Amino acid sequence: MHIPDGYLGPPTYVSLWVAMLGVWAYASKKVKQSLKTSQVPFLAMASAFSFVAMIFAVPLPGGTTAHITGAALIAILLGPWVAVIAVSVALVIQALMFGDGGVTAIAANCFNMAFVGSLSGYAMFRLVVKVGGHFVVRKGLVEDDDASQHKLLRAAGTAVGAYVGINAAALLTALELGIQPLMYGTGQAGAGYFPYGLKVALPAIVIPHLTLVGALEAVVAVMIVSFLRKTKTGMASHVKLVVALVTALFFFQAVSAEAHDYWIEQKGEGLMLVFGHGSQRLDFEVEKVSSVTAFDSQGKEIAVQKEKKGKGLLLKIDGQPAMVTAIIDNGYWSKTIYGWKEAPKRKASRVVEAIRQLFYTRMLISWTDAAQAATSGHNIDIVPLQNPFIMKAGNSLPVKVLYNGNPLPNAEVNGGEHNTLGKTDKEGMIKVPMIPGVNLLSIEHKEKIKDDPDADMLDETATLTFEVKK
Repeated sequence: MHIPDGYLGPPTYVSLWVAMLGVWAYASKKVKQSLKTSQVPFLAMASAFSFVAMIFAVPLPGGTTAHITGAALIAILLGPWVAVIAVSVALVIQALMFGDGGVTAIAANCFNMAFVGSLSGYAMFRLVVKVGGHFVVRKGLVEDDDASQHKLLRAAGTAVGAYVGINAAALLTALELGIQPLMYGTGQAGAGYFPYGLKVALPAIVIPHLTLVGALEAVVAVMIVSFLRKTKTGMASHVKLVVALVTALFFFQAVSAEAHDYWIEQKGEGLMLVFGHGSQRLDFEVEKVSSVTAFDSQGKEIAVQKEKKGKGLLLKIDGQPAMVTAIIDNGYWSKTIYGWKEAPKRKASRVVEAIRQLFYTRMLISWTDAAQAATSGHNIDIVPLQNPFIMKAGNSLPVKVLYNGNPLPNAEVNGGEHNTLGKTDKEGMIKVPMIPGVNLLSIEHKEKIKDDPDADMLDETATLTFEVKK
């Protein structure tokens, strides 16, 4: 439901900025009057809850998304003006820090979700409880102080309020977008603004909210209200739990997307290209492997046959290799506010950062002239300056990190468990400690990409493996 930048013309978003400045001023005044000092933390928790609720979104046609907001629920629990401020804060943070919703469209998004969503949802809640209460008492169906009937009415009011609130916000979003072609036309004359009229915008946005999203908002609202009543805890406890779980999920997704490497290792009598972390091996698409090259002790290329086996790529080499290298094109990845997605920036929703990812790896089997030189075709490389095969565990191996053939200073070099071994000096050099068995060194470097609409950064990682037997 978030409206991005460039979809609303100046008359629309400026008018909504003016309207929201007045709403924010009035809401702030009401909150100061009604919210006790001891309840101020609830405002922060309400913002956190709304932020979390809006994380899980479903893309809709025309460049917007569908998600629950929690606005009506917050209004029911803490009051409509508290909800206006809380949801507005969540929306502003999303726009400024995560690029979710446009900066020029902040007021529009706040007007729709924070203001209209909160007040309409709260009004419907009050209406259902009041009218329903009068009806059942007047008909003599229950006593005026029947607690169970009161709970049932509040649950019904919560469901209706949540459903109406999010659908009112969706309707306004559709109207604001749909009138842009009427104001500016389409084609070149209306370039840069939302290109679809009301016939497209209304059904595309409203129908999903009238069905799936509205129902989900109502169910979530009723479940949370019921949970708070049964446990007799405040909203703060529940929101803290939700935020903690989502934070943990983000951390797990970030680690799973970034903290893995490709490398070549011994597998029985052969070699295998693998992807993973430490002892963990993960499956990968062999189509991403751009090249695998083996060299003998004289530096000449020897034939390599590749066969997918288990979670790795088995390398069958004709002869005795001294060094094997590989290049893996991992494609486009987009970091969204709900985790990493394997998709270019233009095909992902709510993108924080998009990268083009390449991996380079080489395994040294014996010491040759080629081992102490930069690897052909590898933009980033770890070059050993001494023979590691004559070293013992505990010795320090000097290596140089090169990027496009030049020394890369202040680059962080990591070990096989992604433990930091240190940073390179101004000459791109660093001494790394040797461990018994297989040694894996890795280096990652990012640079901004120009003129690529699908990625912001070029992310390149190199690994070097060899075995210390002493």
